[in-house]
Amino acid sequence: MAEQMNKIKQWIVNDYFTPNIKAEVILDTLLTPYVTEILKNQAGNMFEGELHFITKEMSVLEAKASEEDAENGNRGTKIDYILGDEKVVYLVELKTTDSSLEPKQADRYLENCCGKDGQTKTFGDVFGNKLLSIMKGAFGKIYKKEFEKLLESDSGKRPRWDEEALRKAFGLVFITWCRRKEYNIEKPSRPYAGAARDMIRAKGWTQSDSTRSRKYLYTAGQLLDYCEDYGRTLWEKPLKLIYLTPKGGCPTKNMDSFSLVKAGEYLKEKREDEFARMLSQVMECIYEGEEQKNG
Repeated sequence: MAEQMNKIKQWIVNDYFTPNIKAEVILDTLLTPYVTEILKNQAGNMFEGELHFITKEMSVLEAKASEEDAENGNRGTKIDYILGDEKVVYLVELKTTDSSLEPKQADRYLENCCGKDGQTKTFGDVFGNKLLSIMKGAFGKIYKKEFEKLLESDSGKRPRWDEEALRKAFGLVFITWCRRKEYNIEKPSRPYAGAARDMIRAKGWTQSDSTRSRKYLYTAGQLLDYCEDYGRTLWEKPLKLIYLTPKGGCPTKNMDSFSLVKAGEYLKEKREDEFARMLSQVMECIYEGEEQKNG
């Protein structure tokens, strides 16, 4: 196993220094199992209760988006990691090079996700409602018509969207697209995300650009699993933007940031976890001497 891990490490490092390869995507995937641990290790008492992973690459509702834009999941800003504790949803932006720390991009994130002049935006404002809009537009005319019926209030107006609306919209996909008994998940006997993955695979929705937005069904499943697993809600939770960068640098003031170099040091101490130690060696090879040269 050690020999295989060493080969994986070498290829990851090679890709980081190879032009035209998006090495950040590779590191993003490898860091996912450890991102909550890494942040807790560096954050002190920042978090309220346990910090948990929710999902990745979630679409942000742009501050000036039209309804048509809101229904298109392939446009606009995405956030690398979505994490949550008892009181806050954290938006973690991963940057694997200091050259990608752009103040204008950070300001755009802050405007879209946290508002201006002390305003507060919630998960529902920025992510939840966007996700429901994507689902409304992604699954065809029949689904869209049934979606609007499903979420109508007694007054005929659309009620406020929330976790229950997401649960109904999620179940409607299975009712609309697959009436076989094993996909009746009104009371799921397996995780929502697992059911979504089965549906996406069965329908081939990863294969065509025209249906790729239907993969957001998996994101919806992850949100529902998070709410059920930890007994939490999401829609009304405030948002906090933080950065994970090579040396903990930050593109703008008044924002928390964390260090990949320190993350590597933390992972190195996980002596029983061979994958974590391999990842720490990747960090060391990529960022070797960075603290000394810049500190």
